[in-house]
Amino acid sequence: MSTDWKILRAELPQDVRARLDEKRETRRLGKALAEVRKAMNATQQDVAVRAAMTQNTISKIESADDVLISSIVRYMHSIGGGVELILKTPDGNAKRVDFDPEIYVKQYA
Repeated sequence: MSTDWKILRAELPQDVRARLDEKRETRRLGKALAEVRKAMNATQQDVAVRAAMTQNTISKIESADDVLISSIVRYMHSIGGGVELILKTPDGNAKRVDFDPEIYVKQYA
């Protein structure tokens, strides 16, 4: 029998919901991307131009809870960074995947 997460969450005490919301906010990928961008002294427009996206798209990525890996790769490569994903299995094994910018970033002459 499956119970919807929204129903379960609604039944939690307010302080527990607040802690969950706070943890969710700190784990949000878009927020981390914005922090990296700012540390690189780049604006959303800088990233947009280099990633062949619009500034509005960059803004949406930075405020999203769910972002496509290809968008993350384009974003990070536009500021000179990279993306590596670690796939972890329940038995403790891990597989690293390094994303090549040539696949995800459009090159303009």
